[in-house]
Amino acid sequence: MNKQIIIQSESNDLSTDDVMSWIYHKNSHIKVDTIFDDYEIDDVSLEMSNENGISGVINDININKKSNYWYRRGQLKAYPKNIRSGTHFQKLMHNETILPIEEFINSGIYHRRVNTFKDNFASKLDMLKYAIALDINIPPVLITGDSTKLMGFVSKYEKVITKPIKNPFINYNTKEYKIRFLTHTKLITVDDIPQESFCFMPSFFQKYIEKKVEIRSFYIDGVFKSMAIFSQQNEKTRIDYRNYDRRRPNRCIPYQLPKELENKLHQLMLKLDINCGSFDVICTPENEYYFLEVNPIGQFQWVSRNCNYYLERLLAEKILKNGERED
Repeated sequence: MNKQIIIQSESNDLSTDDVMSWIYHKNSHIKVDTIFDDYEIDDVSLEMSNENGISGVINDININKKSNYWYRRGQLKAYPKNIRSGTHFQKLMHNETILPIEEFINSGIYHRRVNTFKDNFASKLDMLKYAIALDINIPPVLITGDSTKLMGFVSKYEKVITKPIKNPFINYNTKEYKIRFLTHTKLITVDDIPQESFCFMPSFFQKYIEKKVEIRSFYIDGVFKSMAIFSQQNEKTRIDYRNYDRRRPNRCIPYQLPKELENKLHQLMLKLDINCGSFDVICTPENEYYFLEVNPIGQFQWVSRNCNYYLERLLAEKILKNGERED
């Protein structure tokens, strides 16, 4: 009997299409059920018992622990048809009912999985906490809303960056538009801070680390595929390579992280209970490595194509195998 694969994603995600193409190339007879973010979900059901364990249904898709699952992106839209979209009741229903069901389905049913919905909420602060415990270098961090404390921090380290504590992408919906924008990393010096004391929203600050190269490392079940980004030769990308220069792109090449660092980063992923993601790491001119964060739901196509890693094939093979994590 062929295995069942369930893929949850956004309908316009090209990475999903590429991975699905590899899945069908590897096994043309495999059954793949998809749940996209624009699908209307009429039926979400769960059953639990000592005799039969846990199973669920999303529309006509039967889910159990034998299902192979890949969470790429998106979330369920499961509301009764008589609930008008955008109402306060719909939002309340989502937070109190749909969200906990979706989190449970992803983490409580699937034993064979690559990523889960809850990975969207991975805490950057937990990542840094575990990195410290595992003796992985991190840049010194300050979270504060007090300008006096910030002045002391910037005076000590001279160059400091600020970036979001959580997700750099912000979504804001109006009646007419859906707005999505990205908050980049910004450099702060003493000259940017007013001399008088004032309070502001608690924000994330971090010592700026001089870079030889920036490293994006794709991870899945203990396997690392890394890429060096030569962002320092371009003023536009020196602070944050995501300030992409489309006219003069950064040079990107395959890279091998030290095995000792890979082993520590693998242990960090085990502590986070995340089995697939992309690491951001800095290599300094002195060849020291600093961990910044790991993005469980990030883009990986540019790493794949720049380095000929065929990550889409690697993901397809893992999903076909079962997505189980190797400790």
